[in-house]
Amino acid sequence: MILPLFALFAILIFGPFSSAAREVPVLKGPINDFAGMMPQASAHDLEERLKRFKAQTGHTVVVLTVPSLEDEDMESFGRKAFPSLPLEETDLRKSVLLLVAVKERKVGLQTGSELRQLFPEPASSQKLLAHVGLYFDGFRRDLGIHAGVNYIFRVIKGEIHVDDMTEVEKLEEASLKGGEAGAIFALFLAPYFAFMVGGLWGIYAMTLGLPREIRLFMGAILGGGTAKIVTLLMALISSFGDALWFFILAVSIPLGVFGSLTEFWMSGEWSGIPRVKDRKTTRKPSEKMGI
Repeated sequence: MILPLFALFAILIFGPFSSAAREVPVLKGPINDFAGMMPQASAHDLEERLKRFKAQTGHTVVVLTVPSLEDEDMESFGRKAFPSLPLEETDLRKSVLLLVAVKERKVGLQTGSELRQLFPEPASSQKLLAHVGLYFDGFRRDLGIHAGVNYIFRVIKGEIHVDDMTEVEKLEEASLKGGEAGAIFALFLAPYFAFMVGGLWGIYAMTLGLPREIRLFMGAILGGGTAKIVTLLMALISSFGDALWFFILAVSIPLGVFGSLTEFWMSGEWSGIPRVKDRKTTRKPSEKMGI
């Protein structure tokens, strides 16, 4: 009598938790987009790539997207989904399952026994999330799936390794994170502002009647100082080496001097401020008729 009552108690207590687990949908083919992340044309293109990759390497890559995990852990859901792939046991050992949960914004990975050493966890899921997660909030979320699948392709081919980072990956990561943005902005903005500041100083100095030597000397100082301020601000975005700083300084100082040379770039064809000349025009005799 006690045993049936205990079993009933256990069902009442643990039953709701077990029923809340996310059921694995029926998987068919390499693309299983239950979350609706991929347009038809994009899904067809990726499916053809997956088929070509299997024909070339013998490895199967399957994509599974779900709207939500329904409070289930990604790892446990992946362990349930992987054996349900419509593959033979020999193919299952050489397969990779890419899982994406949209609501939880999570990415998971399940691999067969022959590929497990290539995809150590949790590094594999973290790197895939870095690729797929970039497009979660965009209009083309399918591009994240393409990026994740391409990363899996490169790992299987041996082009990159999950547990280390090649020079190509470092450049890609820096590009994705905007790592070179500060250097690029500093390279273009510092000389530009150095010239503008030098030009404004030159106009002001000419109104004061300062000698050219003093004006050009101050233009060099202001050009270098402006470059220093701009590079300090851009260094907040990303750091860059001393070589780039000296190059920027070498360009900004002459531009500051040139900006201060207002009598040159404000005269003739270089004139940035149009000059109004007092020209008296004579009217033709025919134009004076009737007055």
